[in-house]
Amino acid sequence: MRRGAVVAATTLALLTGAQATAWAAGPDTPTDVQVSWADAATGLMRVTWSDAGAANKVRIEYKDGGSPSDWVSQSSNVLNTRWTVRGGTIARIAVVTTNGDGDSAPAVSPWFDTDGPGAPKLTAAAPQTDGSLRLTWTNTPAPADTTPNDPLDLPAGAVGWVGPKIWTPYDGPKMEIFKHPLGTTTAVIPARSRPYPAWVLAMNEWTSSASARIDFSTMKIAITTVPAFGVFGRPITIAGTAGADTCLWPDDVPCALWQGGGIPITMQTRAAAFKPWEYAGRYTAYTFGFQAQPVAVGGREYRFYAPAWQYTSGDWVVTTQVISSPKYVPTLANFAVAGFNVASAQVGQMVKLTVDVRPGGTVKGALQRWDGKYWRSVLAVPVTKGKAVMYVRAAGRGTKTYYRVAVPGMSYYGLPIETTGSRSFTLTVR
Repeated sequence: MRRGAVVAATTLALLTGAQATAWAAGPDTPTDVQVSWADAATGLMRVTWSDAGAANKVRIEYKDGGSPSDWVSQSSNVLNTRWTVRGGTIARIAVVTTNGDGDSAPAVSPWFDTDGPGAPKLTAAAPQTDGSLRLTWTNTPAPADTTPNDPLDLPAGAVGWVGPKIWTPYDGPKMEIFKHPLGTTTAVIPARSRPYPAWVLAMNEWTSSASARIDFSTMKIAITTVPAFGVFGRPITIAGTAGADTCLWPDDVPCALWQGGGIPITMQTRAAAFKPWEYAGRYTAYTFGFQAQPVAVGGREYRFYAPAWQYTSGDWVVTTQVISSPKYVPTLANFAVAGFNVASAQVGQMVKLTVDVRPGGTVKGALQRWDGKYWRSVLAVPVTKGKAVMYVRAAGRGTKTYYRVAVPGMSYYGLPIETTGSRSFTLTVR
């Protein structure tokens, strides 16, 4: 049994029951106050009593001591009305006769309970490919009847419905309820602007009971930091943020990113736009975001993927999957060694040039000299499997010259390595 879900043009509230009042001499007290349903499906209740056709006043009283309503005048001894009655209580109707001498002592109806149905219990919330959300739940038993066989008792399931209710802050805002027959255990909420909160309601002739809240959210993911290039064999740092875009209904609008217990993030890479994406690592996004440190082994695109995600801690957060925009990071060759064996030499002296570059490609490199504006190639440097050793004659007495070694673009297992120059080194000729 449940609370009146409907508001009346005439509002009856109820008195606490055990209240005793001294009544002055006045009109005769009504008799035989009875309550019944005029239309339980719409919450229309009928109250009748017997009297001599005098004017009356009516109110609702609560057994738990809750405040009764104000008295409402009534000229007929048959009242059909819709009330907002507190749910989960025991109530009754009080009637007095009134005239110029005052009010009679009250007559009261039998007590009746206003219990709602059992609250649905969520078991699953599954985003659908069309943007809708399928909810699944179990229907729990109604509370024990506290006033067995009261005049407003109905057979279990005689009146009511079950189904999702949503509040969409970005579509109005507006409230929507999707009603289904009692006993239903799954329903689909059509696609609506996200994020929005939802509940599963069970309704009877008195009131509704709600499941835990579900926030159906938009997952957001973004790469915030990406290096201009990587160096072969060394880790690069890619940072980003990810979170469910949620609203605390109805006050938290606009919404904010929320990570709950951490959001799983998968890094994917590919060598080129026509290549398939491949798994490259798994991370977790918290309040500060996430950070990935893949090792650079060639130019690649990177992106991050968050699967459809669900977080449950009392209330639920459910999101669809999301993929970040890709970012390309080129890779430079890694010079472990590039330089002469001495920093100064006599004019005409042979100095040793050693090169060790990774990956170990076989390419035609170059020794380059800085002329104040540009690097100028002065000698070819044959690199075999990443290594080269050659001798160079020192020239230009009294000079200090900046040199570097450059290798052309190469590939490593199909991944491109950019043309790369080493750090500069000097040779002073005496």
